Amino acid sequence: MFLEEIRSLPQKVVSSLDNDLDNLKVYLLQDYDLKLLKRVVSFGLDIFGELAMDEWALVPQIRHGNVFLLKEEHKKQIIGLAILMRDWEDTEKAYLSDYAISDEYQGNNLGYHFLKVISGNLYEQGFKKMSLTVDTDNEPAIKLYKDKIGFEIAAFHKNEYGEGHDRYIMNLSLDKFLPKV
Repeated sequence: MFLEEIRSLPQKVVSSLDNDLDNLKVYLLQDYDLKLLKRVVSFGLDIFGELAMDEWALVPQIRHGNVFLLKEEHKKQIIGLAILMRDWEDTEKAYLSDYAISDEYQGNNLGYHFLKVISGNLYEQGFKKMSLTVDTDNEPAIKLYKDKIGFEIAAFHKNEYGEGHDRYIMNLSLDKFLPKV
């Protein structure tokens, strides 16, 4: 398996957590073995339930998209996951289809810093914009995306994933976010 380290999270973030979290790294998953694949799928199931990607959907994302993991160096436990793909109609836009921080690590500003590292890497790859959908009732995620990062709500889609699954479509100009950080 190949994990290319993007960069470690800023020391100031991990220093406010337990000392054994000082080796947090963001990895771009470029290959996998079956054990790692099952850990990523299991992480997704824990967060997203039945809406999570299974092996059949995840393998093409690893091969043809961008799959980022947040984890401690030399540890197996996944702390964060981000899955992105290029928008076919706007090739300068990356679509963030899955984004999560493990429940036990939420509330430590990791979501912001994980997305900051990912945004920087996307920008280096030539992307100028990022978009995502978020549940209209997910106030913590909306606050992160809108207030801390600068995503703008571009549309509201009623029943996007079936009855009662309303979503906001949010867009971000990476050059507006990255100079702030």
